[in-house]
Amino acid sequence: MTKVLIIFLVLLLLFTLFLGPLLTYFFAKSIAKGLKRVKRIDNRKDLSKYPKLAEIVRIVKTISRHYSLPMPEVGIYPSREINAFATGRPNDSLIAISTGLIKKFNNEEIKGVLAHEVSHLIHRDLKWILLIQGTFDLIVMFLGVLVFWLVLSGSRRQQEEENFGSWLLRLITAIILYHIVATILRIITILMVCWFIRKRELKADQKGAKIVGYDTMIATLTKLLELEKREESLNDFLEEERSKEDELGFEESSRQTNDYQKEPNSISLLKFSTGKKKSDWLLELFRTHPPLEERIKRLKKLRQKSA
Repeated sequence: MTKVLIIFLVLLLLFTLFLGPLLTYFFAKSIAKGLKRVKRIDNRKDLSKYPKLAEIVRIVKTISRHYSLPMPEVGIYPSREINAFATGRPNDSLIAISTGLIKKFNNEEIKGVLAHEVSHLIHRDLKWILLIQGTFDLIVMFLGVLVFWLVLSGSRRQQEEENFGSWLLRLITAIILYHIVATILRIITILMVCWFIRKRELKADQKGAKIVGYDTMIATLTKLLELEKREESLNDFLEEERSKEDELGFEESSRQTNDYQKEPNSISLLKFSTGKKKSDWLLELFRTHPPLEERIKRLKKLRQKSA
């Protein structure tokens, strides 16, 4: 009976740990569409009225067909941030672009953004990122519980001789050590996951460059870097500009749109850029995206090698 109970508790723990990533994976598209107010455009019958949006859908269709990728839904979301993201499962995916990016980037630059995002879907990055996060969470939980059990159990002689007061002290010590170990391991986990995501971002840049050409991808990242350096660019102080796409019926949010902490991983981890400027080396370790300067420099080196 005890063994059955232990097995049940272990299975329940595993289910609980992986429940979040599983829900995120299977409902990523729906979550993203709701949170970001994404308006689907690839199924619009009047798409010809919006040449820029029609070109976006055409590019995604062309790339998806070439790589035998199920056609993702294509949408736009109201935000002044210069960004885009891909999310969802292979047969139920979404690529969404901000209205700020559509206004600031030309068709060739948008092509680079779309190639990067489709690359995330080709590589199935969301699945791997969530799998790694779930695995690390399991390791953290296991080691934390192991430390707690070792401290609390003690030796058989200790258990026979100690009174309630000493047992209570050992319990408090075990709880404190559990939280210390768990905190340290979680920091290590975050660093490892961020490192992995940065590698996937560089892979998406490289794949995107193979799809649309190194010159296009470099020009896209360079444009984003130029906007980032302007005080009004990614800090949500973009000039109000009217375009034909504004006729679609929603307004950009006037609130700050760079609050990435409020976004689930299914959105924030597979964005084109985090909108965060290069910081000191310690904070760089916690970034999910490499600095734009590094991404551009790496693509230029790869272009030279391929020449």
